[in-house]
Parts: sequence; structure tokens; C-alpha cells
Amino acid sequence: MKSWIFAGKSDKRDLLLYLCKLLSTSYQRVLLVDVTDFRKYRYTIGSAAVHLPLMQFSGFDVSDGLPDLTQAAYDYVLYDVESFHIGYNLWASADQIVWVTSFDRYEVESSAEWFRLLLARWPQLTNMEVLPIYVRTVDSFLTSEYIMSFMEDIPVNWSHAEIWIPWNEINVAVQIENEHAQLLKMQGISRSYKRALRLLMGRLTGWGTAETRRALRVVERRRA
Repeated sequence: MKSWIFAGKSDKRDLLLYLCKLLSTSYQRVLLVDVTDFRKYRYTIGSAAVHLPLMQFSGFDVSDGLPDLTQAAYDYVLYDVESFHIGYNLWASADQIVWVTSFDRYEVESSAEWFRLLLARWPQLTNMEVLPIYVRTVDSFLTSEYIMSFMEDIPVNWSHAEIWIPWNEINVAVQIENEHAQLLKMQGISRSYKRALRLLMGRLTGWGTAETRRALRVVERRRA
């Protein structure tokens, strides 16, 4: 079983849902754990309950609790983390830690403060490897070097193989329509988003280009 932690204060629901969809379509058993502030995924998948029990959505499982995985039969477990409700052992045993952020200054600086608090709580995580992913990026004078300057005092090994996902109105429309329909369609998202998803999935899983393209083609042929 592989576990990936996606940390940061930026909204990353669409990214993680699409990743889970691609993995589950490739015959992988997938669990998405909601550790966000205010348990955001219950709105996305249409659960009226304050607490989101373990339930299936679009071919994979979602929960806002931390289920006992000792007897679980998952191939991949993805954590969307905005709070400190997961313990040190989950961080230490994660196969990949990803920082997801936009260039919004609040999201960058609040994420920086969040990482400082994390390492103050568990200094054993010093020098952990973290892959940055920049979402909703736009053409501007801002660079990744500038964004990372907010993080330079944090003792983390930041990967230089960052991934960019450009902002696109179409992607926003697809996400909003999915949420209100309580479905998970990917047919309408932009080519640049699809390329970024294939690249990220390849980085995380070790799959080749042919495998990631095949997963995306299968998803696009399905209605939800």
C-alpha cells in the first residue's frame, strides 16, 4: 500500500479527486482521506452528514476519519491535509509528501506558517522530501523561486521537479458542475491540466507515459 500526503492551505479537491479517479479506473483500490478544515469533501460528493463515513464515490472510497488500515486492501491512500489531525507515524511512513499551493499570497504564507508549526510539533520530520505543485497559475512576473523564498527558512528538502497547473476558466466550470451534479467527469478539463495529471501520476506511481495516457483515455470514455 502506498500513501501520499497532499498538504497546504490551497483548495486541492479537484486535483485529488481526479487522481483518485485515474487510479481507480486503472484497477487500483483507492482511499481518499479528508483531513481538510471543515471537512470539505462532504459537499463535493453530496453527503448531508456532518461526519463523512467511509463511502464509495465514483469508483473509490472517501472518508473524513482515519480508518484502521492494518486490515485494509487498498493500493493507494491519499490524504488531503490542512489540519494536524494525522499523527507523526503517518507523516514518517508516507511514500510521498506534496505541497499544493496557488500563488495567492495568503495561501502561500499560511502554508509556510503551517509547515513551521508542523516541524515545531514533530522536529523529526526535518529534511523530509516535499514535491511542490502550483495550481491555478497565471502569466505574471511571479516565479517559483519567488514563491519558494517564503519557505526558505523551513528545513525541508524541496524538490526542484515542481509541477504547474495553469488556471483555466473551463477547469473551474467543470469542477463547479461536478460538485453540483455530485459526479466526477473529466472530459472537459483543459489539455494542460490533463498533461499535469499524467505527469504527476507518473511521478507518484512510477508508471510510464503509455500507462498514464491509457488511464486518462479510459476515464474520458466514461460518463462519470
